[in-house]
Amino acid sequence: MKKIIIPVIATLLLGGCEFHDTYETYEVVKQGTDMFVDYIEAKSGDWHISGRVGDPGCYVYQEFIFDEITQNVLDKGAVLVYYIDGDNRDNILPYVFPFDNGNEIIMQNVRYEVEKGILTIVIEWQDFRRYDQSNYDFKVCILQPGSKSSNKK
Repeated sequence: MKKIIIPVIATLLLGGCEFHDTYETYEVVKQGTDMFVDYIEAKSGDWHISGRVGDPGCYVYQEFIFDEITQNVLDKGAVLVYYIDGDNRDNILPYVFPFDNGNEIIMQNVRYEVEKGILTIVIEWQDFRRYDQSNYDFKVCILQPGSKSSNKK
């Protein structure tokens, strides 16, 4: 074993490695970001159901129109959504927490989906059932990247 290790170490130490300075082109986006903030309310009676109750993938959802969610935001920005709880705290989505369904405590997942111009709030339960909900308040933050960019070397 020593006969193999010594030549390998000697080759690495004495053989040397050749390093090349290479420069790649990268994009520098204007520093700073504009942020659009809005508050929405998901009303208790406005939930739509997707899938079949009891089957995996069943959930309820509400869609909200946001013209501020542009292709530029989808490509280079971000959309953040917070659930505002009863104590007025912001909880970043996805937010998973216990829910009492009347028989037992199960996990409830509140999440969101984004596409150009549309924000969808989704609630899904561990048992893929549907439960009546009260109104939910959310804060939506849309990070809009700067429009100026340049290629640097």
